Amino acid sequence: MRWATLLLLIALLVPACNGGTVDQHALDNDSGAIDSLACEGALLAHQVVDGATTEPFTRVHAGELATRASNFEDALSQRPTTPGIESAVRKEAEKAGRVADLLHQLEANDPDSAGELKGRLEQEGDCA
Repeated sequence: MRWATLLLLIALLVPACNGGTVDQHALDNDSGAIDSLACEGALLAHQVVDGATTEPFTRVHAGELATRASNFEDALSQRPTTPGIESAVRKEAEKAGRVADLLHQLEANDPDSAGELKGRLEQEGDCA
């Protein structure tokens, strides 16, 4: 019985690993995650502007966020889609790429550019 439960659990988790066909539900989830990465990056940029974070923390955290955004870009650029949403999926992949680029710029921890990056990340993530 334990093996059956374990196999069922694995079968349920595999589709959530950025694999398979992108349907509208997956697109909505991925879009929300990309927005969250952008908004989290905007908060980090705000901390850089205020001098409320350290260079190592900013570099590592922005790098991790950028990697996650890049992973979304790669996955959404390559995965098959359900009919009718391919354009929206590829558009979201482009957005993830823009967010990743902005987050890579934030890794530099430059207070002079962090303000502009904050605004651009807020715009990409539609942060309220």
